[in-house]
Amino acid sequence: MGTTSPMTWGSSGGRQRAVLLVGCLIGLGALWWLTPAFYGSGAEGRAGAIATTRTGILTVAAGLIAFFGVTMNLEETRRANEQARVRDQQTHEREREAQLADRYTAAVSQLGSDTLDVRLGGLYALEQIAVDAATHHRTVVEVLSAFVREHTIPGRPGALRRQRDRPPPPAAAAPPGTADLPSAGKTESTSAAPAPVPAPSGPDTDIQAALTVLGRLPPRDGVPRAVLTGAVLTGALLNRANLTDAQLSWANLTNAQLRGANLTRAWLHGANLTRARLFGANLAGARLFGANLTRARLFGADLTDTVELTQEQLESATGDSSTVLPDGVARPASWPARGLDDTPPP
Repeated sequence: MGTTSPMTWGSSGGRQRAVLLVGCLIGLGALWWLTPAFYGSGAEGRAGAIATTRTGILTVAAGLIAFFGVTMNLEETRRANEQARVRDQQTHEREREAQLADRYTAAVSQLGSDTLDVRLGGLYALEQIAVDAATHHRTVVEVLSAFVREHTIPGRPGALRRQRDRPPPPAAAAPPGTADLPSAGKTESTSAAPAPVPAPSGPDTDIQAALTVLGRLPPRDGVPRAVLTGAVLTGALLNRANLTDAQLSWANLTNAQLRGANLTRAWLHGANLTRARLFGANLAGARLFGANLTRARLFGADLTDTVELTQEQLESATGDSSTVLPDGVARPASWPARGLDDTPPP
């Protein structure tokens, strides 16, 4: 950025003041020249009066020049301060962007760690970056969405690695009463087999954390909520999640908890919502072509203006009189007047 010290002369305000000063000086010069004419040739003390008048004119001219110089200096100082403020702000913005870039790089690198706690730290660091900087929000959503897809869609490297690293299922327990019986050729009793560990009912901890972050990020114009096409989200906890316009086509949401979730205009083409809990969910304008709603619980759900929802899909789901249906479909006769499990989401 070049210096602009001459700009007070070149600026519109500076030019106007310079023209005004020159005009005043010309007027004072004319007055100086015409001063003798104000006094008659025979007037007593004429010379002294002319000298006094001209001294006053010189004083006024000097004052005008001084005033002009002061105003120009003040203007130049103001502009210099404004330029310094702009430079400081630009420097601050560059430093902030550099810090955000460093934070983003560190957070993304944490997602590849073999340690769960480190991955969780990276996920929550990305959330904070998206909250702090609107310019990084879309990138964070894309990274978190890709993280979920990569580690849940069968056949993807991340999903294969998780499957390989997951401990094998526990051995079946011995039948009752046989744990202490000696096997053939052995005289010592064997200890009872450990109780089987139940398989996880939902996504892995870090996958669930990524989904939680996606569902609670602040809304911003032009930024998608989530792009989870084809993701396996069986048993995911998404109560009250904001998934407006989210891309969930072909996602597996079997047994997902979606109480009070905002799925307005969500893309759910071919999604599997078998036994999904959608109590009080907002599905207004959602695209449901080919979605599997078998035993999905729609108590209190809003299905206003849903796209391509068929009567057959409704017949396979469960709702009641509090379920708001779109035009073109009828409330199934098998639905109760009021469901028993229709409490609002926590």
